Amino acid sequence: MTTALCRAGRVLLTMLLLAATSPPVLPDQSARTYRIAFLAFGARPPSHSQAASPLTAFRHALSELGYVEGRNLVLEERWAEGRLKRLSLLAEELVATEPDAIVAAGAGATRAVMRATGTVPIVIAGAADPVAEGLVPSLAHPDANVTGVSVLAGREIEGKRLELLQETVPSVTRVAVILDSTSRLDPAPLQEAGLALGMELLLSGETESPDEFEDTFSEMVREGAQAVYAPETPINALQRRLIVDLAAKHRLPAIYGSREFVEAGGLMAYGPDFSEIFRRAAVYVGKILGGTPPNKLAVEQPIHFELVINTRTARSLGLTFPPTILIRADQVVR
Repeated sequence: MTTALCRAGRVLLTMLLLAATSPPVLPDQSARTYRIAFLAFGARPPSHSQAASPLTAFRHALSELGYVEGRNLVLEERWAEGRLKRLSLLAEELVATEPDAIVAAGAGATRAVMRATGTVPIVIAGAADPVAEGLVPSLAHPDANVTGVSVLAGREIEGKRLELLQETVPSVTRVAVILDSTSRLDPAPLQEAGLALGMELLLSGETESPDEFEDTFSEMVREGAQAVYAPETPINALQRRLIVDLAAKHRLPAIYGSREFVEAGGLMAYGPDFSEIFRRAAVYVGKILGGTPPNKLAVEQPIHFELVINTRTARSLGLTFPPTILIRADQVVR
């Protein structure tokens, strides 16, 4: 009997090991075509840059999961082109297509989709703080039809950006923070982080149009701004090139929320890899298509943040990155 029990135990152990190491069972994708909707506040990437866009990474990730456009997947895209009022209309259009899930890029797009449906699963792709912005009651228990991937692992990341800016330019004590109307985050944690570093933060108004950005930079310079912090808000992302050009025009060192600003000529950035954010969003879509309810999927936070610096821009500002920054940089644009 002991031998039989041992044999049974070995069989059970083998079954458990197989269950732990086997790939997830995917639905029978040949039996139907899935429809995924995508909504973004910004503009569609130009054709020459789409190969490197986060949405392309999303498509590739879905393909790796077995969901391929033209075979068993239809991807409906809508882009608001920077017009906040269009989001609600576009969200309603997408809901009318009866999608299996909707991917919303950022908090504004997510709110628009939430207003349009309380039943279709919504996957966040890149909201800064889903709890603070009222998208979910908690990260661990979304408790609705909304889940997905955040771009911050706590508001302390903003303080880290200010710290990196100070490490690069120790003389900076007054920093202009470029905000816009699409962000609902409480600025208090950011101001506290600046205070702890001996910095005075000059918070901009709700900047939207190019003329308003011009005016904001001029006003901040008059108020004594010595540097700029531009977080990755939807409008800032849309006006990325303009912000970088204005920082250069006023000869202000700046830190940004994503590598795309540095690739556009900005000085430095510290933030998540947005292509990875969208790949993770695709994983969430796959789980939902496989039958997992959104409220059973905790909202994920990024675990890796990349530091990207531009030595050419530093030289144009008469700066040299200290060795402590150079050694930590994940990418150096020369």
